[in-house]
Amino acid sequence: MSMKVLWLSNVAFTSKGTRATGGWLQPLAELLIQKGNIQIQNVTFGDVSSTQVFEINGIKQYLIPIRRQLGYGQKASHKTCADVTTIENTYNPDLIHIWGTENVWCSIHAKKLFKTQKIILDIQGLLKPYSDFYLGGLEFNDILECISFKEILMPQRNLLSKARIFKKRGFFEELYINSFCHISTQSQWVRNHIHIINSTAKIYNTKIILRSEFYSATPWTYKIPSDNPILFSSCSAAVPYKGMHQLLKMTAILKLKYPKIKLCIAGNINVGNRLPDGYSLYLKKIIKKLKLTENIVYLGPLTASQIVSALQKCNVCVIPSYIETYCLALAEALIIGVPCVVSYTGALPETAIPNKEALFYNPNDHVAAAAAIDELIQNKNKAVTFSNEARKRRFIENDRETVIQTQIDIYKKVLS
Repeated sequence: MSMKVLWLSNVAFTSKGTRATGGWLQPLAELLIQKGNIQIQNVTFGDVSSTQVFEINGIKQYLIPIRRQLGYGQKASHKTCADVTTIENTYNPDLIHIWGTENVWCSIHAKKLFKTQKIILDIQGLLKPYSDFYLGGLEFNDILECISFKEILMPQRNLLSKARIFKKRGFFEELYINSFCHISTQSQWVRNHIHIINSTAKIYNTKIILRSEFYSATPWTYKIPSDNPILFSSCSAAVPYKGMHQLLKMTAILKLKYPKIKLCIAGNINVGNRLPDGYSLYLKKIIKKLKLTENIVYLGPLTASQIVSALQKCNVCVIPSYIETYCLALAEALIIGVPCVVSYTGALPETAIPNKEALFYNPNDHVAAAAAIDELIQNKNKAVTFSNEARKRRFIENDRETVIQTQIDIYKKVLS
């Protein structure tokens, strides 16, 4: 059965390997066209003045201009709607796959502008639940410390305003989710929320593919601790619910025992170049206050091979988020076998089995987290056992053939 699928995603495919969040989408698309008798075209946003069309590894990609969209609900502008529907009419797909509710694609669907009848939404994140955790456990005095010159100039940029905007956008997100008949999810935690929002939709359990570098990587090996263990973490966005402020507190506790400890952070904890956000400046204040300047290593955005290398060198990977629907960074660390300390929240306990594949802690309890990290640094038997158990399950859960066949089966069910 041959099928034509139009993807509306937030990721631009590249021949150089993406360093952005959602990097697993490109390998999924490439394997689908290789193994599934499927044609895929990808539509996403780019820093272009007019729509650009090019091919990446057999996939036709459209970069449409980044435009100011409308309102809290991320409603697509008239020009964006026109761009996307023109692409749809030209391609004439059998099925449209919308990746995530965070961008404007769902608003186009809600306006019933697509002529394609078969449309599936894949849930990447959920704004309403995220808004409940947006402040990441920060107390009021901490929130005040996050007000910088930027927030004074633009009050809508302060954390309380951002949390309110998240909640308002979450209201529209629920309206959008209610407009779909077919929805795919990666965790039971997400399914629980979707069932409350849209009880009539057909829900499909999908799986995540990892980039090829993680399947072929040399497994992590235990490092004998000295005074300079290495922690690894990543931050896709400098927002409080990612828990970076708690991670810095954990590191300060561990520094008492390991003076030369290194915390390697992939991604970017700084928002804004000329005028940084208050939360980014707040993190710098914590680093200075806790005397961690020499202990923090900013790795910046990394390719898959660079992430693999960083994970192989570390003692422990830490996931300090206050909320996650599915954590790709955790899956990547687990398949390499890195011992992980993870906050017990959202779908994270579904990705690693507590006390068998990783150690978990209350996201507000940085003292317990520091103790768990130290345990995996010191206890070779536990670290190696966790490493082996995690790899074993990840190679089953993220098996490429299983992921591809699951996605093909979902497409077939939607079309039938």
